[in-house]
Amino acid sequence: MNILRSTSFLTCALLGGLTLAGCDRTIDSFDSPDSLDTAGDPKQEEPQTPTGTACSMAGQEVTCGDDEEVLAYCSYIESEQALQFGPCLAPEQRECEPGDWKHVEGPPPPEDEDEEDWGDPCSGTDYLCEVEGGVPYWAEQYCDTPLVLSFDAAPVQMIAAESTPMATFDISMRDDSCISTDWPSAVTPWLVVDLDGNGSIDGGHELFGSGTSLADGSHAQNGFAALAEFDADGDDDVDSADPRFAELMLWRDWDADRVSTPDELTPLLDSGVHSLPVEFQISVACDERGNCGVQRAAFEHSAGVGELVDVYLSCH
Repeated sequence: MNILRSTSFLTCALLGGLTLAGCDRTIDSFDSPDSLDTAGDPKQEEPQTPTGTACSMAGQEVTCGDDEEVLAYCSYIESEQALQFGPCLAPEQRECEPGDWKHVEGPPPPEDEDEEDWGDPCSGTDYLCEVEGGVPYWAEQYCDTPLVLSFDAAPVQMIAAESTPMATFDISMRDDSCISTDWPSAVTPWLVVDLDGNGSIDGGHELFGSGTSLADGSHAQNGFAALAEFDADGDDDVDSADPRFAELMLWRDWDADRVSTPDELTPLLDSGVHSLPVEFQISVACDERGNCGVQRAAFEHSAGVGELVDVYLSCH
């Protein structure tokens, strides 16, 4: 089991839109206002806590009183429809620390089943430490993890599934697939490949993520593992030196209907991208709907530097 701490966290939940932005993890303190004279006033002598007070950024931490190990976390409170600090929690009351990420290997196939038939849709299970009701917990991440490109390294822009209720797409390509997820805007397009040459992108097997079938028959653990299959010379970059580089395209789904059309598919080279990395860093950032950008790598293009992001999509 691997547990990783993101250097840039967490859930930068901006109530005005859905973006997967990274943010510096800071811990503030919550104290009584110095300007108030509480001496002799029994109503003011009890220590104040941040619990229930408004906050501006989900995932923000504050200390409770003088004990720096007792923390309260900012999260979206559904009943209040607002960001508020949750209860003050000592270390032993916290299941995990926001920003932690762990991978648990899946069980081996039963002795009476072939490994090929057993399959490996997730290559184990990934967990992200999220905050709900002000309490951190390990949240299982589903296997919907395709790569998107942000050309200005800005946050990934998502369109809510409810905005296009009739549109569906099988991203993970497994029996229990969620076919209703949020969807990236055309500003941050999918990286795709038309495997059957029919001129359209028909499912997650033609994206780069956990729906990708690898050469050994297993499913990719993440989008970068899927992209690495195109790195024929093993130099950690997929570029013109690799035979299949010319097959890579971008899918800008302008109408968000989850159905690709020829005018929405653009060869990667035509977008000024001559190379994509297969090595990545983990930097977790989520939106208020549970969509998380996790694995990331910078890439160069004709207009500057962008970011290749593996997005873990929440089911809706």
